[in-house]
This record gives sequence, structure tokens and C-alpha cells, in this order.
Amino acid sequence: MKNDKPNNDNHIDSIRHTTHVTDQGIRFAEFELAGDEQDIPLPDKRPDRQEQEIVNPNEQAKNSLIVKPQQPLDMNWDEDFRYVTKEQQFVQKARELAWHVEDEAPFVAFKSYWPTYDQMASDQFKWYFYWREEIRSGRYPDTDLSYLFVYFYELIHGVGWSDPLQGYALMEQAWTAYRKRYAKLDTYLREWLYDFMIVHGLDMPIQETYQRFPRVLSAELKEKEWKRRFSLQPVELTWELLLDLLDYDVEKSRFYQEKGRKDLEGYAPKVIALVDSYGAKMKGQRLIDRFQPRPRQVKRHLFRSAVYDHGLYGRTVVLTVVSLSEHAPLRSYITGLVRLTENKLRELRGFKGRLRGAEAVEPEVEEIITRYLKKEIQEQMEAERKQSLPEVQIDTGKLRRLQRESDQVRDMLLTEEAGQQEVEAENSRPPAEIVTDAGASSGAAEHAVTGSGSAASSKGRSSQKSAAKNPEVFQAVMDFDAVSYEETKVPEEDRNEAKAALVVTEKEEPAIAGSEDEGTALPAPESKEPSVPAAGTSSGGAVVWNTDGLDEEWQELGERLTPLHLEVLHALKSGPNRQQLQRIAEQAGSMPALLLDEINEAAMDTVGDLLIAGESIADDYIEMLETLKSE
Repeated sequence: MKNDKPNNDNHIDSIRHTTHVTDQGIRFAEFELAGDEQDIPLPDKRPDRQEQEIVNPNEQAKNSLIVKPQQPLDMNWDEDFRYVTKEQQFVQKARELAWHVEDEAPFVAFKSYWPTYDQMASDQFKWYFYWREEIRSGRYPDTDLSYLFVYFYELIHGVGWSDPLQGYALMEQAWTAYRKRYAKLDTYLREWLYDFMIVHGLDMPIQETYQRFPRVLSAELKEKEWKRRFSLQPVELTWELLLDLLDYDVEKSRFYQEKGRKDLEGYAPKVIALVDSYGAKMKGQRLIDRFQPRPRQVKRHLFRSAVYDHGLYGRTVVLTVVSLSEHAPLRSYITGLVRLTENKLRELRGFKGRLRGAEAVEPEVEEIITRYLKKEIQEQMEAERKQSLPEVQIDTGKLRRLQRESDQVRDMLLTEEAGQQEVEAENSRPPAEIVTDAGASSGAAEHAVTGSGSAASSKGRSSQKSAAKNPEVFQAVMDFDAVSYEETKVPEEDRNEAKAALVVTEKEEPAIAGSEDEGTALPAPESKEPSVPAAGTSSGGAVVWNTDGLDEEWQELGERLTPLHLEVLHALKSGPNRQQLQRIAEQAGSMPALLLDEINEAAMDTVGDLLIAGESIADDYIEMLETLKSE
């Protein structure tokens, strides 16, 4: 498409201007010069609106590089531009709600990692302030752990109390009331209470005592507990606390694992207390005075893991701490005492082997420990022996039954003996006397029947009648079963019959007859067996081993061996002698193998090696037995 419309705006007559438009809408101009346009000045180009929009930003950019002075702003930067932390917002709101109280409200669960007022719903808000008033009044209804943390955060920032002692008491009471349900409180409240004492300058005794240190307890509280325990009289240490002061793992000891666990855990802390008391009495110096480490300064962070405004008491505080548990001389001495205690217990319990490292303990202290442990172990063994004895209980019902049965047996024996004597008397009389006395005996029999009936009605039993007649044949009875009787005159003939019956009764019932006061003990039969010689003695004389010229361990071995052991060594001195060894063992009521084991056990404990190999003395130690002779 071509537009030949002339450009009327052109003020130059020699130039022909034609505008063309293509089918795509593109416009372009065509200029035709006549040739007469030489030396004709071109007119200045007038900028259009689009070019002005492009140029103006550049001019503005150039102008922006020029900084013009401004007038100072009239404002308070501390107030108008102050950043308020979450902890500060909590403290501000806690002070506003310090004495706010809600009516009784139902419990609503509340769980939050960093609990504050802003995280409470309306029903949780009402329950909290009702519950807070309850615990301030000394009542502790059940609640969630997050409510407790909000309450402790308030106490840390001085909300709810007017005196620091009151605030400390409120924290401790709430902790005590809820710690059994929420064991997690122990981890935080131990440290927060200690920080509370530091920032308020309180010197409160720590009520909680530790059988063993918790895993998350701070180093400052550990050292405070060490100092408290070593300052007590006597020193109070538990086995778990003592383990932290040792330079070796005593629980891996073979003696501890096999048979000495109870002894070590019971006696080792007592030995430490004994040595401390001995030093205080004899030298006027306790362990904590003797091994006093230098104090050092440590930096402690206040109220860790709590919603705490650091602007109140500061972020950290510098403390002066005496580190007893890290003091090398004290640890070394305590370790030596425990090693010595284990060695003495091994010796008293007959356990082989000894530990090294107890040389730092003074001889007089070692003697005190030895005497104490020896006395304690002997008393313990005696108590165990008495406890193993069967308990003797007397059944009074069985005693009464045995007494009745004994009375019945005695009565039957007396009746049979009397009847037998009458038959023998009748058989020994001549026939004429028997016929002559027949009439008289018939009358006497009638009288006897009458008399016996009356006697039976009065006494009841023949045994009680005979006992009433004759006190000498009265059966021994217990105090609770005794029957009073009246002493009467008894003919001599009846007395002799009763004595004969008593002899028969004593033979049949030795246990009951032996309780009579008038009984006489029979002499014991003489033994026809030959007497056995005392252990350790021989027909040739006693065996003596002079160890004066030997080392200390051999002298100790000589003291531990019994005369019987010395006789065995003397028999084996010239070589194996099984017959002599068997004879010695038989005389002592033992076995050869047991005697040899006892000798080797004593040698291991003192010399540190076996003295007998097989059934002969080891070649390396024969010369040590040269002074072993028979007197």
C-alpha cells in the first residue's frame, strides 16, 4: 500500500516527503531531494512526548546522586523503636495478672513446649487462675505439667511473693507436691531453686539428698553436695557416690563380681568415714582439711530452659567453686583406701590374689582398717551361724499328751508287778496255810471290795491313789499340769513295791524319769577305741619351721600354716610320700588333697605362687624349707 499524500508540514520546498504503509501496517517515509538543498541548514529536531519520558529518568538518576542535608527528626528512639521479647511480654502480663483470681472452673488439658498466657484458650485461662489460687492457699489439685511451668515462671520473676524466702518456699512446696507424678520436674527445679538462691543471696540448705547423682545435674550442684557430705560428722558417702571418686572401676574386679559385692558396697563407705574420724581425733585434720583444693571461678547460666527475662537478674553469674571430686590427691588417697579395703576383705573371705596401689595408706591407718574389718566380719559370720540354727519351739499340747501316755504305761507296769508278786507269794505258801486262810480271805475280800469301791470313788484312778499314798513314786509333771497331793504314812511293804515299780518305770521312760530332782546320772561307758593324736603332731615330735632368715612374705606364710600343714611339708620334704601323707590325713580326719589345697592357697595369698606341685614340693622352693625340722 502506498500513500502519496505530501507532507504539508515540511517547510523546505526542495524536499518531497512521501509516507508509505505496507500490508502489515508498517509505516515508512520516502524523501526525494531536488539537488538544490545544498548549504541549507537542517532545523532542530523537536523532542516528542515518548522521548521525554525516556530522558527524564536519566536526569532524575543524576539528580539523586546529590545528597541534600535533612533536618533531624524529633523522636525518642528508646520508646518509639523498642523491641519487646517474648519473655518481656510474659513478665509484663504476669505482673498485670499477679492477683487475678477466677471462680471455680473445670480442668482443661494444656500442653505446650514453652507455655505462656498467649497460648492459653479462654477455658484454660480460667482454670489456671482458679488453680493458682488453690496452690497459693496450700491445696494442690491435679493439673497438667504446662500449668506448673507457667506458675514457676511467675515465681522466678517475682510474681506472687513479696519476700525471697516466701518465693523459695512456694517453689519448693509446689515441686514437692507434684514431683511424684511429674518426675521431669526434678531436672529443672533442682537448678532453678539453686539459681533462685544465688540471685537473691539466700543460704538455704538443699533438702534433697542423693544416693547417686542424676545424669543431668550441674557440676556446681555436684560439688556443693560433695562438700556437704565430707563436712558431716561422720562422713556420709554412698557406694554410688564413692564410685565417682575412684581412679579405677572397682565393679570390674573379680572379687566384686564373684563374692565380694555385698561386702565392698557395705564396708568401703564406712572405712572412709572411719579414716576421716581417726584423722580428726589423732591429728585434728579431716580429709576435707587435709586435701583442700584451690577454689576456682566458673560461669553459670541462670534459669536454663525457662521463660526468663535476662534483663531482670542477668544472663550469667560468676561463682567460686571448690572442686573436691576433681582434686587429684584426694582421689588418689580415696582410691588407695578402697583398694586396701578390698585386699583385707579378700584375706578374710579366703579369696586368692591381692590388688596393688594401696601403698599411699599409712601403716597406722592400715592397722585400724584391719582391726575394724576383722571384727565386723567375725560378728557377721557369728550372726549368720546363729541364724542358720533351727528355731526351737515347745509344743505344750504334745508335752501333755506324752505325760498322759507315760502315766498310763507306769500304771500298767505297777499293776502287773503287783499281780506277779502276789502269784509268786501264793505259790510259795504251803497248802495247809492256803486252806486255813480260805475263810478269812473270803471275809477280807468282801471288806476289800467295799473299801476299794470307796477308794475308787474318791481318787478315780489307781495311779492317782498310789501317788497320793506314796510321794516318792509321784511322777514328775510340768508346772502347768501339777496336781497337789496329801502326804500320808505308807507301810514299809508298799513302799518297797513302789520303789521296785519306779525302777521299772525309769528303765522304760528314761526321758521323763531323767527330769526327777532326785535322779542320779549314770557314769558314761568307757570307750575302748584308741585316742587319735592332735593334728599337727607326729610320733617323732612337733614340726617347727624357723623363718627368721626368710623374706617377709615367707614369714607370713609360716604364721598362716598350722602344725598339721607343717607336718605335711616335712613328710614331702625329701620327695613324694603318699603313705605318710595318707597317714597324716587319716589322723587329722581329712583327705590328702584337701591338706595340699590349703597349703597352696596360703602360699598364693602370701608368696604368690603354688608351693606344692602334684604331691611334691616345687623345686624352686625346696631351699626355703631347709629350716623345717622335727623336734
